[in-house]
Amino acid sequence: MKNRLGKNKKVGSISIIEGHDGPTSFFIAGRKNLKQTLKQNIQKFFYDAREQRIVKSLKANPHSMEQVADYIVTELGFSEVDRTETEYKTEYFQMRASFILQYKPELLGDLAEAPKLENHEEEAIKLFMEQIEQRQKAAENIPPDIFDIDLHIYEKDSGNNNQSKLIIEKNYGYIGGSASGSKNGFMKEFDKTFRKVYLYYGVTQKDIDNSTKRYIELVKTLARR
Repeated sequence: MKNRLGKNKKVGSISIIEGHDGPTSFFIAGRKNLKQTLKQNIQKFFYDAREQRIVKSLKANPHSMEQVADYIVTELGFSEVDRTETEYKTEYFQMRASFILQYKPELLGDLAEAPKLENHEEEAIKLFMEQIEQRQKAAENIPPDIFDIDLHIYEKDSGNNNQSKLIIEKNYGYIGGSASGSKNGFMKEFDKTFRKVYLYYGVTQKDIDNSTKRYIELVKTLARR
């Protein structure tokens, strides 16, 4: 399994999490946090077991992003957010910059290379954060006619303050989402819905044979609980 699915990289007490939803995420952890608890070890055991089962059972059954968009509306009952709404504009603005950082960093010129944390001293961390912010602003200033995304946002109100959102970007095959609510078990219901969307998107046989990013993301998403 280790040769098929990527792992999080760790550099000292910095955990670098590689994702498909924009620039690399990170957090600075103390030494105590680096030691896994018994609960975490148990969770990892079950996660790895699910991952192995998924790898063995997963079959090629791909769908296009256009089909995924239709599935979200017709089968799952979500409604698309209008592009003129503030919510859409805000999400679009943030995600377009994130996609530039991930997929087209060369557009940033001298800021193309992601900054590196030299050490864990306060000044080094401060400089590191400033460089990240500078890069983010540079990405935001790239005009849409040079780099654009095909972003679609879908929402569903289940009542009792239970709301869920699904996001897809058709050019790069991105699927994301979030939910909030007071109903007991609502978040688990959303997680199940999110896995349905990912499974419907599916993978090709080529994805499976070559352990592509699409394949890895599907396996990890289905294994999460």
